Amino acid sequence: MKGYKAFNDDLTCRGYQFTVNKTHTFGGTPISCVQGFHFCTDLQDVVNYYCSPTMRVFEIEATGIITNAKEDCTKRACSEIRLVKELSLDEVMLSITKSKAAYEWAKCIGNRDIMINHITESKWAYKWALWIGNQDIMVNRITESNYAYYWAYRIGNIDIMINHITDSEYAYKWALDIGNRDIMIDRITDSEIACMWAYHIGNEDIMKSRVTESYWIDWWNIFL
Repeated sequence: MKGYKAFNDDLTCRGYQFTVNKTHTFGGTPISCVQGFHFCTDLQDVVNYYCSPTMRVFEIEATGIITNAKEDCTKRACSEIRLVKELSLDEVMLSITKSKAAYEWAKCIGNRDIMINHITESKWAYKWALWIGNQDIMVNRITESNYAYYWAYRIGNIDIMINHITDSEYAYKWALDIGNRDIMIDRITDSEIACMWAYHIGNEDIMKSRVTESYWIDWWNIFL
């Protein structure tokens, strides 16, 4: 299987010394994130595990026992690996389209003027704003309730972020930590969160009708 792997500048990875055009064999059974030789089938995913201006990246051939990829990444582990061809960091950079890889590259290596265009997910827009900057750009890339709450709580722009709070959990957190309870009360639809709202904030007459799961109905009857 063709893949890609990053190394320290001396071609070591986690203390193991690799050499080019030699098949390296692992003595046990490879287990992803635990043991074996790890690699990614999408070049940009190596940046999630190694990201340094001095790293070296190779196209590799994986053979023997090969594990399945992770759900959110193409990382695998194998029992046999051979380094086929070294790639330049420019080639790695040009492969990047995912938000996480773009953030990691910008933070550790640079090319921020290029990487900023690949930040489309709320999580990485929030992290970029916190640790790199460009809050005026990233503020418009926040769409998920949890990161809208985090942004409002830590950075500001409450008037913008409040419109992205659609999840019961974060409507409740917003009401507790920021305010706007008259607005957030209408965004509570989950039974557990309705119980928590009634217990900690009030509005039992409103919240009671939103408790529809049997476990939380019983909880309500005991504690409220």
